[in-house]
Amino acid sequence: RDLDQETVNYLCEKATSKKHWCEIRSDHVKILLLNKTACNYDLKQFYYENFKRTRRLWFKLYFVRGYAIYASEAELSPIMTKFQELLRKNHDYIDYEFILSAAGLPYLVKTYGYPCFAEALETAKNEYEKIDPLLRGYFTFDENMEQIHLLTNEEVHRRAQEFLTKW
Repeated sequence: RDLDQETVNYLCEKATSKKHWCEIRSDHVKILLLNKTACNYDLKQFYYENFKRTRRLWFKLYFVRGYAIYASEAELSPIMTKFQELLRKNHDYIDYEFILSAAGLPYLVKTYGYPCFAEALETAKNEYEKIDPLLRGYFTFDENMEQIHLLTNEEVHRRAQEFLTKW
């Protein structure tokens, strides 16, 4: 359904509330990102400020995705440079599952075609390879930001046992 200003304000408030985990806050941002009428509201500063405040890389990418709706390539380039620096420092496999999914950097490359997004995607792919293979490939996200499980419960259990034995 179409969003109105009251709903947009509510979603923005809930998305930035420190009372909830980022997984819950992300559901509110997801509505803003996927609803076509949300771009009728000026959320550029909202996305920019929350990119800077958010710690989790996967959640930062939500805000980059929103910021890209309003920002030029010149405005996005320094943000993506910072994002690439963070990618090189962080090897949390959970972050990379979203970042490399159809809803993450590939979406931004496909939608906008900016070199800064393509460079970040290459960096993410390179850094992802540094993560233990037993921790990769459990799930991904489709273009609607819905999680898709890639392994059966049995395969997850087998990998967990193998990982624990390894360490």
